[in-house]
Amino acid sequence: MQGKSVLAFGFHDRESPRYLTIRKHYEKRGKAVIDCHTVARGFLPKCKELVQEFRKHRTACNTVVVTFPGHHLVWLAWILTRYPRKTLVFDTFVSAYDTLVMDRKKVHPWNPAAWAIWLLDFVDCHLADEILIDTKAHKDFFCRTFRIHPANMTVVYLEAPSKLFHPDPHHKHGQKKTFEVLFYGSYIPLQGIETILKAALILQDKKEAVHFTLVGGGQTYAQMRLVATEWKLKNVTFTPFVPLAQLPPLIHDADVCLGIFGTGDKTMRVIPHKVIECMACGMPVITADTPAIHEKYRDGEGIHLVPAGDAHALAGKIVELEKKMQ
Repeated sequence: MQGKSVLAFGFHDRESPRYLTIRKHYEKRGKAVIDCHTVARGFLPKCKELVQEFRKHRTACNTVVVTFPGHHLVWLAWILTRYPRKTLVFDTFVSAYDTLVMDRKKVHPWNPAAWAIWLLDFVDCHLADEILIDTKAHKDFFCRTFRIHPANMTVVYLEAPSKLFHPDPHHKHGQKKTFEVLFYGSYIPLQGIETILKAALILQDKKEAVHFTLVGGGQTYAQMRLVATEWKLKNVTFTPFVPLAQLPPLIHDADVCLGIFGTGDKTMRVIPHKVIECMACGMPVITADTPAIHEKYRDGEGIHLVPAGDAHALAGKIVELEKKMQ
């Protein structure tokens, strides 16, 4: 197996779409993927268990992939791969700096903590021999922001697990009086939840028979619930997160699914899980028109694009699709 195996190094969720995508990426190239995985709680116990697992498998491979999320583990993998020398790959997937500082605004850019997060991204990427990323737009951002040579970055597009997300020709919608719109995800700024609520308000004022179900929670959840109450939205239902396996029936029950609508820079660079999963289910999707989305999809071919942050365009597209499906 020497040279034919890849070590997946980290505390990844073994059923997560990103991990399954990376496994598939290497298996297509004839590489067996061996899990060097920890379930320990706490940073030091994680490191200890990973070192023990690495020692069990180190002779079986010459490539070690630090899996997402593994930003705090790249240094450890780097030490372990020095002798005997192995290729170190980091599936960064997202930038910690871009996520925490620029998008979620958890830390102000001039806060020394923000500089430390930037440095973490910079060091991680320069320790690795190869960096995996999810879109060309994201690759360009990393090359500019962290001074990385493009040849050291490989785009691996996220894929939906086919055993869960696939068309269901036997699914029956039943009798519905309203046109059902589904969103699911975390309530981070990138998602543009307020744009969705504004679109709901526009359609409510026009007395359109459209209902929105928003599944999930997160950073802006409480704020968005307050907005919905202040605007007296009666066509929106908030639902908590559900397990991944329960998403396909929700997707198939909807008439149209929503992607992301945030106006931040990160929105322009990502193709969100929900878009990939709903498209895999054969469902129509509305999402923001971004450079990243054009890397995989064409407007009007199952996916329908509107300007980011434009609630009127979103509301108009929902009505347009409703009329087409009547």
